[in-house]
Formats: sequence, structure tokens, C-alpha cells
Amino acid sequence: MWKWIRIPKGIALLAFLLPWMTVSCSEQKLVEASGFGLAFGRVTAMGQASQASDGASMNVWLILALLAIAGGLFLLFTKGREAVKLVLGTSVAALLLIIVGTWRYSKDAIMAEAAKNDGGAMDQAALAMIQVNWHFGYWLALLALVAAGAMAWLVMSGKEVEAEAKMRSLAADATDAAKGAAAKASDAIDAAKDKKDDEPPKAP
Repeated sequence: MWKWIRIPKGIALLAFLLPWMTVSCSEQKLVEASGFGLAFGRVTAMGQASQASDGASMNVWLILALLAIAGGLFLLFTKGREAVKLVLGTSVAALLLIIVGTWRYSKDAIMAEAAKNDGGAMDQAALAMIQVNWHFGYWLALLALVAAGAMAWLVMSGKEVEAEAKMRSLAADATDAAKGAAAKASDAIDAAKDKKDDEPPKAP
């Protein structure tokens, strides 16, 4: 299981390339961004690529999350099982950093920031129409990190052999169930064909 942790770790890193978030108002898309876009301040706004002229819009939390994931992958490829605690730590750290780093894009945070910058004069009804949607890349990154952390914990606790045995048992049960369902479906099809063949031909 130790070597297999590379898979969810790699998936978590690649998930930053996928769409993470869109902001819309009255069903009109205003902003969209990938994980890397949110981290480094590059988003697509109103159909035009937009990048901050300085580092103010860069998200340090997400950059640290990327570094934690990359660091975990480095440990997996260069160190042995003695690094399992560090691998677990990088997974948990990256997960928390992503959650903290993306909170600023929540609807409540956007409304609070807009009200603060506008001195409370901005139309609250207009702000209430803003919708923030999180997409596949964001959820994939979180799930991959949870999986990597769980696998690292199993290795660290010495339960990986038991877990692998259970996984094999579940896979075997699922395979047997699928074969049984396929056999029943085949029998039902054959029975339907036999019944059709036994029916007398209709008179013209």
C-alpha cells in the first residue's frame, strides 16, 4: 500500500489544473478559475484572462498546499517507510491549507469584503445574487488528499495488510456478484428467446 499512496497524491496535484470555482450573478458567469489560477492570481473574468499586476491576489495558502503535496510526492519517491509520518503530515496539511485558502472565495467572505471596501453602501440585494460554485477539480483534490492520508495512516499503524486483505475480499465479492448478475441476465435473455420460439406463428 505504501507505493500506492503516490496515486492519490499525484491526483491531488493534477487536480489543481482542473476547474475549481466559478462566480456568477443572475446566472451570468463573472469569474472562473482552476486551482493553479486561484493559487497564483490568474483567473478568467468576463471571458478575458486577468492577472493581478502584483502579488496581492496570489493565494499563499494554496501555494503552500501545492508545496505540501509536492513535498509528499518527493518523500514517497525518495524515502522509505520511515517517512510515512511526514507523508501523512503533508496530506493533512495540504487538506487544511486548501480549506483555509478557499474560504476567502465563499459567498459570505465575498460579501463581507465588498461591504468593507464599499463602506456598506453596496446594494446588498445585488450581493445576495452572487453564486459561488465549486467544481470537480476542487472536490477531487480534497478526496485525493483524504485517501492519501488514510492510506498513510494505515501504513503507519501497521494495518495495511489487514486493509489490503479486506479490499481484496470486497473486490472478489463484487466480482462474484457481477458474474452472478451477468449469468442471471443471460438466463433471462435465453428464456425470453425460448419462449418466443415456442410461440406458434401468427396467421397472416
